[in-house]
Amino acid sequence: MNKYFFIAAFFLVSFVSSAQTYEEMVAKSLDYLDAKEYAAAELMLKEAMRKEPGNEGNILLLSNLGTIQRQLGKPEEALISYSSALSKYPNNIFVLQNRAALYCELDSLNAAMKDYNIILSLDENNVEALYRRGLIHMTEKNLLGAESDFEQILEIKPDNILALSSLAFALKSRNDWVGAEEKYTDLIYKYKNQPEFYVNRAECYLQLNKKGRAKSDLDKAQELGYNDPLLYILKGQFELHQFDKFSAKRNFEKALELGADEEIIKQYLLLCK
Repeated sequence: MNKYFFIAAFFLVSFVSSAQTYEEMVAKSLDYLDAKEYAAAELMLKEAMRKEPGNEGNILLLSNLGTIQRQLGKPEEALISYSSALSKYPNNIFVLQNRAALYCELDSLNAAMKDYNIILSLDENNVEALYRRGLIHMTEKNLLGAESDFEQILEIKPDNILALSSLAFALKSRNDWVGAEEKYTDLIYKYKNQPEFYVNRAECYLQLNKKGRAKSDLDKAQELGYNDPLLYILKGQFELHQFDKFSAKRNFEKALELGADEEIIKQYLLLCK
């Protein structure tokens, strides 16, 4: 009895799918997406493409399918979907961006870089591609390449906070303390309640031997609720400069408690003896 019921149900579902038009299936997939029923949306998109494999709209469906598969935790299948779309339309920027983002999730940075380079060959002012390529450059320690990408974004969008903060961090990472301090000062002027900007500028001030300004920034960051290991490492460094080893030790231990690298903190604690 149960066997015949399931057979009948299977043929009923098949009949309903075949009776629906391509457009109805696409619309139904969007309904499933709105309801966060990703598995059903995935199935409906596949059915639509089977129904009309030559439909030019399938490039969009393949891209949507890839995004749904990412939501379902199927990154390899998502990669196949994006790549299938690009095999037919290799210069589609929207799909290239989706695939590049997926490559980043999979830690395939060289593949992601290739996609971002293609995007920028098609649209040299694509802000998302410039920003994400800049982050890859940062990961690969190509700080000058990262700075170039972030600066290009700022020529297009001078107030882009992601590019501004990333450029400041890149300058700090290659020990350009003066340049980084200037960028963080610009950021603080525009975003007065972002504590991480004060902490990063305080690090610049310490390196530039501007201890009073460093302390003021650290106090401001703490006042704004910042509670990160870097804050306490910098406070400890400041107190070492003031020959207050007891307070420095207390702050280094607080940084360790918050997750700072144990080996780094050990080196600082040796200075507190």
